[in-house]
Amino acid sequence: MVNKNKTYFEGLYGHDQIEFAKGLIYVYPFGIIGKENNNTVKSHAHNNQFQIFVIIEGETDLLFNNEKIRITGPSFITIPKNTEHGFEHLSELKGWIISLSDSVLEHMIKREAEVIDAIETFQTTSIVSGEYSEEVFEVMLKCIKEYHESKPGRLLMLEFLVGQLIVHLRRIPRTLQKDLLSTDNASIIYYRRFTQLIRESSSYKKTIEEYASNLKITSGHLSRICSTIAYKSPREMIMDYYLSQAQLLLSDGEKSIADICYSLGFEDPSYFSRIFKRKTGMTPNEFRKKIGTKN
Repeated sequence: MVNKNKTYFEGLYGHDQIEFAKGLIYVYPFGIIGKENNNTVKSHAHNNQFQIFVIIEGETDLLFNNEKIRITGPSFITIPKNTEHGFEHLSELKGWIISLSDSVLEHMIKREAEVIDAIETFQTTSIVSGEYSEEVFEVMLKCIKEYHESKPGRLLMLEFLVGQLIVHLRRIPRTLQKDLLSTDNASIIYYRRFTQLIRESSSYKKTIEEYASNLKITSGHLSRICSTIAYKSPREMIMDYYLSQAQLLLSDGEKSIADICYSLGFEDPSYFSRIFKRKTGMTPNEFRKKIGTKN
């Protein structure tokens, strides 16, 4: 999908679908997509996933902000959702792409606000023997290994390992990482705080004016920030978050659709069903049938 000169993919580059294990994780070899495209992956973004590129061997140029950043293995790159990036591969690559569902991640870590920075940081980190980066790298390899095996408790173990990985990413010393998004960029700081406020709010009905007041900026300023960074309006971002929460709640068969509707702040179940279908292409009942949840 192309949106105001920004190309989005719901799946990996060139794909509009992705099958997350447990709705959480998808792992794919790094380098294959580049080979299929003459070793060039054009600039694009994903609005539904946080990605980790694990480079075990090889060399590539990371394309970001009209610059080329040389990346040599062993190293890894973390890329938040809505962040444009591309690659020009310079050699044969051995590595992996770990894609993590942004909405499920946020649900997992919403009670640990101090680690949210881990999925909002665009960074490159070289893996150095004996340093903390090697410990993080080992957790990544455990995730990849578990993903490809079919042992009992696989999905539970994947959830545990992903949680461990996010905490490790947050704990990486600043001296070992290169942050590619300027932390003094006021718009990014406001954007991150806005997304945090959305997660902390108990109802989608909270107005844009109230959010802007919390941030001590005008609603117009907030709209410009969201448009510039996420290519969405503040209302779209709020609605997307609450509908992603609805999908998680719908996996619990003990809760009625009406109860879920009211718990999220929607007053009319029929309106809730309409906007849910507009977002997902399915009614809440159809969604439950697809994921195998019994009412």
